[in-house]
Amino acid sequence: MLIVAGHQEYNDGLHKVVDRFSKKFHTPIIGDVISNFHGLENTIRYSELIVGKGNASVLSSLQPELLITFGKSVISKSLKLYLRKHKAVEHWHIQPASRVPDPFQSVSKIIRTTPRQFFEELATDKLESGFASQKKGNYYSLWQAEEHRVQRLHENYFKQVDFHELGVIQQLMHALPMRCNLHLSNSMAVRYANLIGLTAQQKGVHVFANRGTSGIDGCTSTAVGNALASDIPTILITGDMAFFYDRNAFWHNYPVPNLHVVVVNNHGGIIFGMIDGPSHIEEADEYFITQQKLTAKNLAEEFGFEFTLLDSGKKTKNALKDFFEFGTKTKILELQSDKKSAQEAYTQFNSQIKKGYDA
Repeated sequence: MLIVAGHQEYNDGLHKVVDRFSKKFHTPIIGDVISNFHGLENTIRYSELIVGKGNASVLSSLQPELLITFGKSVISKSLKLYLRKHKAVEHWHIQPASRVPDPFQSVSKIIRTTPRQFFEELATDKLESGFASQKKGNYYSLWQAEEHRVQRLHENYFKQVDFHELGVIQQLMHALPMRCNLHLSNSMAVRYANLIGLTAQQKGVHVFANRGTSGIDGCTSTAVGNALASDIPTILITGDMAFFYDRNAFWHNYPVPNLHVVVVNNHGGIIFGMIDGPSHIEEADEYFITQQKLTAKNLAEEFGFEFTLLDSGKKTKNALKDFFEFGTKTKILELQSDKKSAQEAYTQFNSQIKKGYDA
């Protein structure tokens, strides 16, 4: 049995009952960064890398008999493709109402209730004994072993990285305030965050993302609105295209000192050069990627925000320290990047994880 938690807001009550169910019945929980399930110790955070880089033997051993899903979409294309190919015998999706999408192409039963009520009911069931219980325990252990393997490879990679987008965002996510709202724009920002992940100790970090149709529209506006409605520190990690596209989000009469923005500026939006499909099309640079020479410094000056340019590894530690000090103004930290170094780092990271499985 395997649980996959999709995109949803933080829900402490749901987390507690799912955690209790998972521990009682030895059931792995897959939760990417926008599921907000990172606060559970036994959540599988690196499924994107496990099923995307694992060898045939590993993938076969992780195939579930029963798949239980709830929430909205998942970020990982690798996970979608894996569960389509390695279909569960039964796939139950929990959703109280409305049409149910089927990204894994395997739904066999729709359960019309809330996820919390569903797991509360099942958590009262008696434990199985003998072979059935041992089989569940073994399956749970397989997922945990792969999670720990990727975690070790992950840590080894970030011990030796140079200055680039993925490395800076890794440091930034590890330095987040213990209680904050983290907003992730679409394209590479949310994908970087998912590759890096949040720890169980960061359960006070609540993640928000405008996934929907996955466009860049309104990512900044959503973060601004959230910050205006709350005194909680609000961090937005965004790419240059999403940031400049939605610059009118700042055009209002209210100070937002609890909003701090990280702009990853590689001058064009490089996701189409990173993901499979568009990256292999010769015309991608001309028709998919918008080249621009803008800097967030000008916008910061126009709106009276504090601005920091981060353009070298030597500046990173102090820049992040200053960035996470909240005062009377909105802060913008612009990570100055370029297409080549970002693509190389992304490729090297994925290669190192793959080598860990091929060794």
